[in-house]
Amino acid sequence: MKNDDVKKQFAIVIRNAKITAALFFILLTPSIVITVKELDEMFGITKDTWLNASIAGFIIYLGFVFFLWKCPKCGKFPGRGWFRTSCEKCGVELN
Repeated sequence: MKNDDVKKQFAIVIRNAKITAALFFILLTPSIVITVKELDEMFGITKDTWLNASIAGFIIYLGFVFFLWKCPKCGKFPGRGWFRTSCEKCGVELN
């Protein structure tokens, strides 16, 4: 696999990680606001429902990290962080 192809594929992995993280934080924010402001509901949705939604968002993000956060070249966990420059396993340049 060419290094440019690896970089393009890893850029897609990073984009998907950011989308998944954004989804988690969008679902988490109302739970935080409800807790801080001591509200029973927000936007007509109860505190428990927002909590369950934030837990679901967290599970989705964890699933992404465990199953899809892989180096395009070796298929292994490349290491933590969205700003990785190389894979810890095979050393291929990622950005």
